[in-house]
Amino acid sequence: MEGFFEARSVAVVGVSANPGNLAQAIVYNLLQFWFQGLVYLVGPHGGSFAGHKIYPRVRELPEPVDLAAILVPASAVPEVLRDCGEKGIKRAVLMSGGFRELGDERRALEEEVVGILGAYGIRMIGPNCLGIMNRRSGLAVPFMTFQATMPVGGVAVVSQSGGVAAMMVNCLEAENLGFSKFASIGNKLDVNEVDLLEYLVRDEETRIVFCYLEGIADGRRFMELASGSSKPVVLHKSNRGRAGSVIARSHSASLSADDRVLDAALRQSGVLRVFDQREAMTAIKGLVLPPMRGNRLAVVSRSGGHAVMAADAADDLGFELPPFPESLLRTVQERSRARVIRFHNPLDLGDLFDMPLYHAVADETLARDDIDGLLFIHNYQGVFEQEASRQVIAGLGSLIEKHRKPLAVCVFTTKPELDRTREKSHFPIFTDPREALLALAGNREHHRERPAPFSHVRPPDVFPDRVKTLLDGLPEGPIGAGVLGEILSAYGLFPVPWRQADSMEDALAAARDLGYPVVLKTARPEVIHKSEVRGVRLNLADEPSVREAYEDLRRRLGPRVLVQETAAPGVEWFLGGRQDPNFGPVLVTGLGGIYVEVFRETALRVGPVSSAQADRMLDECKASAILGGIRGRDPLDRRALVDMAVRASWLLHDFPEIRELDLNPVGVFPDGCRALDWRAVKGPVP
Repeated sequence: MEGFFEARSVAVVGVSANPGNLAQAIVYNLLQFWFQGLVYLVGPHGGSFAGHKIYPRVRELPEPVDLAAILVPASAVPEVLRDCGEKGIKRAVLMSGGFRELGDERRALEEEVVGILGAYGIRMIGPNCLGIMNRRSGLAVPFMTFQATMPVGGVAVVSQSGGVAAMMVNCLEAENLGFSKFASIGNKLDVNEVDLLEYLVRDEETRIVFCYLEGIADGRRFMELASGSSKPVVLHKSNRGRAGSVIARSHSASLSADDRVLDAALRQSGVLRVFDQREAMTAIKGLVLPPMRGNRLAVVSRSGGHAVMAADAADDLGFELPPFPESLLRTVQERSRARVIRFHNPLDLGDLFDMPLYHAVADETLARDDIDGLLFIHNYQGVFEQEASRQVIAGLGSLIEKHRKPLAVCVFTTKPELDRTREKSHFPIFTDPREALLALAGNREHHRERPAPFSHVRPPDVFPDRVKTLLDGLPEGPIGAGVLGEILSAYGLFPVPWRQADSMEDALAAARDLGYPVVLKTARPEVIHKSEVRGVRLNLADEPSVREAYEDLRRRLGPRVLVQETAAPGVEWFLGGRQDPNFGPVLVTGLGGIYVEVFRETALRVGPVSSAQADRMLDECKASAILGGIRGRDPLDRRALVDMAVRASWLLHDFPEIRELDLNPVGVFPDGCRALDWRAVKGPVP
């Protein structure tokens, strides 16, 4: 990726001297941003523009260049790329539209482009993109004009949408934050967001990476890069369709819609997800501040009403509000005018018109060991306080540097004054207490310690070779309960004792062997919800009841049944998973039985998971309180359930051909747990 952003020579392909030519904007940007490298112009009609000769073809350039910025009709792209390859140009930004965004009939053109890239070893960003920028070097090749007033900053912008990317850099400029790198990636025919993220987390000029994506090319690699980076990654992922849940065949599929999987994946890897542009800017403003290492917050406000708003938001977002020291409160009380305000945290300074004391209060508060961050709210209107207020706000910046703790400054004033404050401040300015605390909450979440996104410790006593032998002989589709029971047992996911029976005699023999009472259920693999078709018969206490139950199931659902030992009393839990096209194995767990899709109270992780991760999954389910024992009942074996979750995640990881897996219910008992019903679907390996 350095070949794109550190290019020292650029060929702008598609330029003409005609008014309205879009490629002229690329040349304009390079001049506006004072690009110090060489610039060549290429266009079929020749001539000149902006004092530069226009060469008719890339192959006629006097020397190779580092980067080709291409904006020509889609039909001309293959020829231009071949010329680039013949000239030895290894990096291209293809801004031209007219590819698969117009329909599948354009895929042939894309395939031709990919073939050319491979043949000549060219890496390409695009097509259908706005371009790239390196703010420090002045490399700026978008075909939309930008102004060089944008400050150099630490935020890198990666976006599938050129419009969103442009709006983002404008928002950063409005907040006086600036950007480091800019990449509009369009159709992602070659370079994608994962390639860029791998570069940006190493880039010394980038402190925060913002991504706007409509799809993720390699979800697991994205997770690994984000998790391993000390730099925050903020993601706005749109296109949140639920098409996958519409065709779901199992509980696991219906409970793990694509967007829920994305949420889980981002939490695991420490990515801060936002849902609109305002949230994105709030998150970035919070992450620009020093790390917030805990929950302990102080609020200092000149407005009582805003102090109350801040207290409400702090409570909602899980902040603690430690009391202020008595010595500081006495000082504030002594200098107040009417002495009618009761001072605590939040600290209302509305009765205090001593601007230097505001600074001293903030300084002393940030110095405290029991405070992790400060929200400072200041409002002013009149001309008499204007200069003093400006000095107070400006002085807060020095406190951020001095204490290396986050200080969120919230200002209420006139629009011209607010604009001036933002322009003069080298730290974020907020205009709402809740917005400021959301920013601090995002900062806090990023700096919390988090484990690696996936487990690398395989559980003991698993036998992949045995499972492979069993799976290799199966057709695609639902896996028979008998074979699946063997597969589960090979990974330590032991079902309740069971036998498969294909006749009345087999069923009676199995019942005698297992011991009464027993359970009979249909073994037809395509039956997903057995209770809905009356495919389960419980508590069969003797031979006549088994005969009657078997005959009923045989007549309605076929002769093959499972005969199971009746489980001891316990709690019915759900454990399952599926293969996600972007992130791989996804584990799902929650309250089980017939209510699993009624309450839909489940937790998700991208697997394989560790015991600690599985344990946290249980904590996310309110029903897990039952496992601890309630109303005098013995606690249930939570550790065994955690172990079962870990093993299920590894089974899905090791065998991606197991497309869906349901263990529902899993009986959780005081001394272990067993799968009471199980089903799975085999499919093609992605």
